[in-house]
Amino acid sequence: MKDKIIAIVILLTVLLATGANAWLLMHEIDKTIEEAKTINVSENGTNYEAEEIFQRYLDREHYISLTVSHDDLTRIEESFCEVIACLKVGDNQGAEIAKDRLIRSLEHLRRLSGFNIDSII
Repeated sequence: MKDKIIAIVILLTVLLATGANAWLLMHEIDKTIEEAKTINVSENGTNYEAEEIFQRYLDREHYISLTVSHDDLTRIEESFCEVIACLKVGDNQGAEIAKDRLIRSLEHLRRLSGFNIDSII
């Protein structure tokens, strides 16, 4: 009987820890998505705000990288760098495309980091 109680306690602890991790990841990724949507890619847009958002993402990435595929994180970093580079040279159309790619990559990351069947398999 004692073994069953220990097994149930361990199972509940793992489920709670997994749920808490998924919630925290979703929260951090949602913040990054909202910040990425605010990047101004119009004629008067600057790369400073994009660099600032990218730096905040890098601070969050340390936690996110514990449980998320590094390929996905690399793709997001590349998208951030592409947005920043396009803004530096004044390619607003390229920046808009890169921003859209960045947001879609972040949304994909959010789907994968959630507590669902896709993240388990």
